[in-house]
Amino acid sequence: MNTTKKNTNNENDVFNIRNTAKKFLDHWKVYLLSVIIFIGLGILFIMAVTPMYKINAEILVQDQDSRTTGTSFLSTPAMASFGDLLGIQSNVYNEVAILQSKDILNQVVRGMNLNIRYFRDDGLRNTELYIKTPFLVNFIPKNDSTIGTTFDLDFKNLAEKGRFKVDMSNDLIDTSFTASFNDTIQTPIGKLYFTRTGIPIQDVPYQLQIISPDAMIAQLVLNLVIEITNTNTTVINISYNSNLPLKGQDIVKRIIYEYTKRNLTEKNRISDSSLAFINSRVNIVNQELNEIELQLQNFKQNNQIADLSEQAKVLIDNSSDYNQKLNAIEVQLNIANATLKYIEDDQTNKRPVPSVLSTDPIYVALVSKYNELVAQRDRASLTIAENNPIIKNIDIQIANTRADLIKNIKSQIQGFRTSEDQLKAENGLITTMVRNVPVQERQFVSLTREQNVKQALYLYLLQKKEETSITEASNIPSANTIQTPKSDYQPYFPKMPLILGASFILGLLVPAGIMTLKDILHNRIESRDDITDLTDTSILAEIGHNRGDSLLSLKEEGRSILAEQFRVLRTNMDFITGETKCPKILLTSSLSGEGKSFIAVNLSQLYAYSGKRVLIMELDLRKPHISNMLGIKNEKGFSNYMVVDNTARVNDYIKPVKTMENVYIMTSGPVPPNPAELLMRPKITEMFDYLSTQFDVIIIDTAPIGIVIDAQILAKHTTVNLFIIRERYTYKNSLHLVNGLTEEKRFANVYLVINDVKRGASYKYGYGYGYGYGYGYGHGSTNGAGYYDVKKKKRLKNLFRKKTVN
Repeated sequence: MNTTKKNTNNENDVFNIRNTAKKFLDHWKVYLLSVIIFIGLGILFIMAVTPMYKINAEILVQDQDSRTTGTSFLSTPAMASFGDLLGIQSNVYNEVAILQSKDILNQVVRGMNLNIRYFRDDGLRNTELYIKTPFLVNFIPKNDSTIGTTFDLDFKNLAEKGRFKVDMSNDLIDTSFTASFNDTIQTPIGKLYFTRTGIPIQDVPYQLQIISPDAMIAQLVLNLVIEITNTNTTVINISYNSNLPLKGQDIVKRIIYEYTKRNLTEKNRISDSSLAFINSRVNIVNQELNEIELQLQNFKQNNQIADLSEQAKVLIDNSSDYNQKLNAIEVQLNIANATLKYIEDDQTNKRPVPSVLSTDPIYVALVSKYNELVAQRDRASLTIAENNPIIKNIDIQIANTRADLIKNIKSQIQGFRTSEDQLKAENGLITTMVRNVPVQERQFVSLTREQNVKQALYLYLLQKKEETSITEASNIPSANTIQTPKSDYQPYFPKMPLILGASFILGLLVPAGIMTLKDILHNRIESRDDITDLTDTSILAEIGHNRGDSLLSLKEEGRSILAEQFRVLRTNMDFITGETKCPKILLTSSLSGEGKSFIAVNLSQLYAYSGKRVLIMELDLRKPHISNMLGIKNEKGFSNYMVVDNTARVNDYIKPVKTMENVYIMTSGPVPPNPAELLMRPKITEMFDYLSTQFDVIIIDTAPIGIVIDAQILAKHTTVNLFIIRERYTYKNSLHLVNGLTEEKRFANVYLVINDVKRGASYKYGYGYGYGYGYGYGHGSTNGAGYYDVKKKKRLKNLFRKKTVN
């Protein structure tokens, strides 16, 4: 097995599930507090933020082909492809563009006074008022570019003084003044006129906001979505976001109303044009008819004519057929000339032509085509620039149709004049016959005939006027509302379950992120899992944190958790050494201060407590510590023995430890200049052979293996080698050193001992005893990790564990 590769992969596995669970248990109070804080912030956010509602409506647009019988200029395949190339959209997309146009939105803003908003201070937020506002404001701006201005209203003195205070502020002005209801107030941005609505004024601050209509239109555009959800239908969906459901519904209703109104106005343009033409002709013919009737009346009065002579009756009867035909021709000729003049006067080609001239199918078809092209150009100009080829194509078709129409009218006029000449010629014969009739009667006949012509023309125009009015009254909008504006019952923002769920997750993620970042940045061993992730070397025991002196007092703390841990270490050592006579146990570490001397002394004490003779060898020749810990002078020791001649007795350099029975010590002696060379002398082998006959256990405290080579030299004389790791002190990369030494077989029989372990909520000792197993003891810590002090019996609390150095 490639241990190095495995260790490298495991070191990068930061989000280990087991570690995460244990860290959660160790810091459950932090997570609980964080969750409570974030959920509280989420609730405050829900209470403080203004809820937003979505208002939806749908309108059905009739297809253009179903509303016109003419031929569209885009109806042919070639022109349809040309339209697609230039980005021409179908009729329903044009209607979407109209609904979104600023003209429609401007009518909505001005019609509903949306640029004036009312607010009430409700503590956490300002609540906008719509229907239930206690006052209204009529605002007349100085100009259209009104600067957004806020008016803070204080009504505290209203009942006493009849006036209220107004604080006005914007980017340029910050001033205060008093005002009263039903009075005109002059301000730098325009005139204000406050009126009461009958709703009581509460004892809270109110606020009035006035912005320009253009700024309000921009806000509408941001909250308004008009789209076609299904391309197979002509249904337009209108969606609007509003903080007030009723106000949002009214806005969407007004948008649909203004759109429908504009649609009807566009459809009535042709009828209105025809009515205007007919009305103008009716006025003229009526005036002419009145003049003829007045002349006829004066003629009868002046000539005292009561009855026509029998001759006049006969002549009139004979010429009645010709007169009727001539009257009809003159009516048609009159209308044809007026229509021709109407068309020739319209140089812009943008005015519809009335179809009141005749029932000639060619003329009717040309008029229908011309009016349809004019309407198509108006619709296309909403979304296409004037220089667009499509617009130019329509203009060409209009010009050609106009020329054909003029030519047709002139042809009809020529036909009418020919018919008139024929009728006059035939009527001339009758005129010759009445030459002998008195002049008065002939004048009377002439006036009567002219009266009949004008009267017939007048009645004809009145008939066409009624027909056109009926046509206009029958016009309906091209869009129908199939879903009236309706607000959702629940606001889409904020969503309480989502925010509370996100707050809960953030409450867990924030402390987890802090701890994970701490783990990433912290390169020291924090727990047993850090060790097992980085090495396969067995962990022999775990020693808890000792808050007091380095030595355990077995009389006072013999049943403490810490004493039990050392007993576990001793038992595990017995299992490893088996029947070995006088096992030699070496203790080393990666750095100084990891507790090897502390473990060596207390392990010796536990061995001696079981009746064994124990020798402690202080072979950390560079920085000896045990002799100082036990209060023993270090005047001579191992270094002295190694440099004297072979006649020296090793027993002369061994001293008993007075405070511990059956425990002896060979101190290091003076620090030699060459410790490594001193440990490599053959004499040391003889020394260990002799000491093995004198003691039951030899415990060797040596220099850190991560710094010097002393431990590797002594390893060939030892039975078991213990590598001491101290939590939150030993670097993680020191385990790479252990892996390298074991893989290269330069350091055999290596076991790990974890020192200074601090208990967390997820911590369990590995010797089978749980807390509360009849002891009632614990082991304490000066910084307290949530467990009990042995002497004070006082619970010490700390949310985050900190590094503690003995």
